[in-house]
Parts: sequence; structure tokens; C-alpha cells
Amino acid sequence: MLNSLADFDGELSEQAIELLDELKTRSDRVPPLYADVFLLPHAATCSDLVVRITSLSQEQVAIASYAFQIFRFYEQILRANPGDSSPQQKAAYESQIERVRLSVARTKAALAESLG
Repeated sequence: MLNSLADFDGELSEQAIELLDELKTRSDRVPPLYADVFLLPHAATCSDLVVRITSLSQEQVAIASYAFQIFRFYEQILRANPGDSSPQQKAAYESQIERVRLSVARTKAALAESLG
């Protein structure tokens, strides 16, 4: 959903608006990634998410869209465990993980400042 939410300019796309309209009546819990990005409790529902998104400024939506990309990449890289790789590949993986962790920390701080 966040891929269609905004193209990093914070302006809600027509597709995102339609999706938000569909979600506003749903009581399903949002995935933890969405709760993290929008600083919602992990028990938040789709309806809570829509209320949060529609209360944000264009700049805040842009920051959240960027944060989603960073957090999603972090989840993906954590799943890519090098396992039986060479020591060099494991070292490169650990280095990349550390760089992404730093990006996640900076992004969380930006989110807290913007949305908090």
C-alpha cells in the first residue's frame, strides 16, 4: 500500500486514496511494519491507520513513505541470512546490516520528530 501512497513527494495518489477509502471501515490489525512507520500501537487497525495517514501533512506522508522503504529493505536483508557463505561474504553482509541499522535508526528519529 505504501508504494502507492506517495511518490516521496507526499501527495496521495488516486490509487492510494481509493485504497484508504476501502481500508477505513476495516477492523483488521495492520502489519507491524505499518504500525512502526506511522508510530501506531501494534494493536492498531486498518481504520486507525487511515485516520493517522489522513491527519498527516504532505511532508509527513513523504517522510513515512521513505521510512517504509528503509524499514522494508531492513526486513528483507535480515531474511537474507548468508548461512554457508564464505567469510568475506559474511563480513560484507554484516557490514551492510550495520549500515542499514544506522539508516533505520536515523529514519526512526526523523519519524519521531515529524510524526511525534
